[in-house]
Amino acid sequence: MSFITTKRSFSTLADSNGSSSEPTAKKPRSESPILDKITLWNMITALPNATTQSLLFQICHDDPSVSHHVQSAHNERLAAERARPAVNFDAYSRSCWSVLNKEYKRASSSRQFEAIGDICEELEMARTSILEQAHANTKWETRRNALEVLRKISKSIMLCDEQLIRHELMKDGLELGYFAEAMAGLARGMTEAERERYKEEGLYEKLVDLQTVCDWESEMEGLREVFEIFDGEEDGEGGEEEGGDSEGDDEGSDDSVVILDAPPPPQRTKVFSVTELT
Repeated sequence: MSFITTKRSFSTLADSNGSSSEPTAKKPRSESPILDKITLWNMITALPNATTQSLLFQICHDDPSVSHHVQSAHNERLAAERARPAVNFDAYSRSCWSVLNKEYKRASSSRQFEAIGDICEELEMARTSILEQAHANTKWETRRNALEVLRKISKSIMLCDEQLIRHELMKDGLELGYFAEAMAGLARGMTEAERERYKEEGLYEKLVDLQTVCDWESEMEGLREVFEIFDGEEDGEGGEEEGGDSEGDDEGSDDSVVILDAPPPPQRTKVFSVTELT
């Protein structure tokens, strides 16, 4: 028996098996991410706000498409602010009036003097809490009430029944200066139309009336800046609650707007001296 054999080259045999004798180049490996998502997120959240903002600004500058995401997030935040009910801060006015005129009414002069620090702390807490909730993107009604309440607290200081407390708070103009600065910030954050509306509702007149309650040029000189903002002169632009200010709190209110009372300020625990208790 004879066998028929055929001679085939190695290259032909390799091709029939789907492989080649020639070495092929290795497929380049895809680079693995430098950091995993969790590590990257932890690093980002640990950065100071200013650094994060600076980096985001630079990314938007280098890749304008990213700025659309920033604009979208900004618009969502503004919409959420506009959807919130207006806030009423009258509770802060009542609280400050009480600490100025009632809490230390029967205390001795020495005790009143010792309490000045606590009173200043109460006033500062009210002022900062109001400003935190009445920034430029909040409803007009919230910012209007914030300015009104800051004015009322200022007037309560000027008309404080306890002469020693009044003297200590007004002698250097610092305390009223803080309130004037806060009011100027709110006024500056209003649009020209909003400032005109504030005037039309008769509220600006009440600000001007503060001039008649004290020697404002020395005791609350910062009022000048508030007046200049409302009069368009800045930068070259063309009876209390329970006493002290009898104006109604609801003047200029808009019935179509839901208004929520701000949470009452936290109450300090009054510590009596042995002399007061006896």
